[in-house]
Amino acid sequence: MPLSRRALLRAGGTLAAGAAGLWAFSPREHRSRAGIPPGRTVLTYWEKWTGIEGDAVQQVVDAFNSSQSRLWVYRLPVSDQNSKAMVAVGGGDPPDIAGLFSYSVPQYAQAGAALSFEELGIPIGPEHYAPAVAKCLTHDGKLYAGANTCYTLALYYNTEHLSQAGRPPPTTLAELDSAAETLDRADPSGTLHRVGLLQTLPWWWPYAWPVLFGDPLYDEGTGRVTIDSPASNSAFEWLAGYPRRLGYDRARAFASAFDRSFLSAGDPFLSGRVSMCLQGPWMANFARRFAPDLKYGVVPFPRMPEDVPGSPPRGVVECDVLIVPRGAKEPAAAAEFVAFTQRQDVQEGLCRAHCKPSPLASVSASFVRTHTHEGISVHNEIVSSPAAVVLPRIKSWKEYAVRTQTAFDAIWRGDDAGSTLGALAKSVQRLVDREAELQRRRGSTP
Repeated sequence: MPLSRRALLRAGGTLAAGAAGLWAFSPREHRSRAGIPPGRTVLTYWEKWTGIEGDAVQQVVDAFNSSQSRLWVYRLPVSDQNSKAMVAVGGGDPPDIAGLFSYSVPQYAQAGAALSFEELGIPIGPEHYAPAVAKCLTHDGKLYAGANTCYTLALYYNTEHLSQAGRPPPTTLAELDSAAETLDRADPSGTLHRVGLLQTLPWWWPYAWPVLFGDPLYDEGTGRVTIDSPASNSAFEWLAGYPRRLGYDRARAFASAFDRSFLSAGDPFLSGRVSMCLQGPWMANFARRFAPDLKYGVVPFPRMPEDVPGSPPRGVVECDVLIVPRGAKEPAAAAEFVAFTQRQDVQEGLCRAHCKPSPLASVSASFVRTHTHEGISVHNEIVSSPAAVVLPRIKSWKEYAVRTQTAFDAIWRGDDAGSTLGALAKSVQRLVDREAELQRRRGSTP
C-alpha cells in the first residue's frame, strides 16, 4: 500500500533530503550491532528519548532481548523521528519499530504508513487501555499503536510558599487567582523576583488552557474547530489577566530569564521563583535530581465556577506511542516486541521509571504503592477521568498547536481574545476542511 506523495512531503521534505539524514545514522547503527548474539533476528527501533527516559526504555529493550533467544532489538536515538520515519516508509526502508507521539497516529494511519494491530495479529484491543489512552492509539476504531507511557498535566505547588501565606492548595479558579496574587514578590523598584503563577512558565502547551476551561478544541461529530468557543474565550481572557495585573513588561522580563532553564536546577518552579505551575508527572524525577529539598504537592487544576465540588478533573491526556511502520522488514517480530511492551508489569515498570501514570485500564495496587512520585494518584485520576480530553485526531494537529501558540502570544501581549481566537479558528478550519476533502477524493483506502 504505497505512501502518498503529499503525505511524504508533509512529513518532512523530499525523499532525497530525508535520505541524507538517514545516511547519518549508519555509522552509529553499525557500532550498535557489536555484541549482538549470533543467530538473532535484529530489529531496528527508533526512539526519541535520551537521558534518564532513554535509559528506562533501554531497560525494557534489554528485558525483551533477555526474555527469548530468537530476536534482538537495538534502539537508536533519533531526533525529529516523526518526519524521518515517514520519509523512511516512503523510501521503502523504515525501522521495524518507531517511537512517536499520539498525534502521529491519525497521520500514519491515514497515509497507510502504519500497520494496525489487527494486521499484525497482536491480540490486544482498546479495552486494554484507559478510555482516553485508547482513543490516542486508535484510528477509525482500529488500534495502530501501543502505549509507550502517557502523561497528564496537573497543578504543582510549593508547599512552603502556600503554608507561609496561610493558603491551602487551591481547588477553585478564584482560590488559584487569589493565592497567586498573594504569593507574588517584588523588590522596592518593582522588579519581580517571585510570582505565584505565570502561565508562560512553561509555555509548552497553550492548547491545554482551553481544555481546562471545558473546550475540547475540536468536535469530531461535526468536524469543526472549537478554539473560538465561549470556554476558550474565557480561558484566554483569564490568561491575559495575569500580565495585565503584573504589568506586561515586568512579566515578560521575569519569564525571559528562564528561557533555557526548564527542567534544570534553574527551573522557575524547582528554584522557588514560581510558587505554582502546570506541569507533567516527570517533574518528580527532575525535582529529585535538581531540587531534592523542595517540598511540593500536586492537585488537579482547580475546577471552574460552573463545576460542582467532586466533579471529575479535567485535563489533557497525551501518549508516547510505538508503531510498526508499513514496509518493516520484520513486522511479525516487531509485533512481538510491541506486545511485550504492553504487558502490565513491563508498562508499569517503565511508567514508574518515567514518574508517569499508567495508561492501562487495570492498574495494580503495587504500582501506586511503590511509585516514586508521591502525587501519582492525581495523574492517574486524570487519565481515567470521564472529563479527560485527548488532542484532536486530525493530521493537521501539529500546525493547529503552532498557530495556537501564536494566538496565545498575541493575547498575552494585549490583543483582543475574541477576534484573535476567531481568526485562529477560521485558519485551522481551512486546514481541516482541506484534509477532509483530500481524504474524500482518495476514498477509504490510503
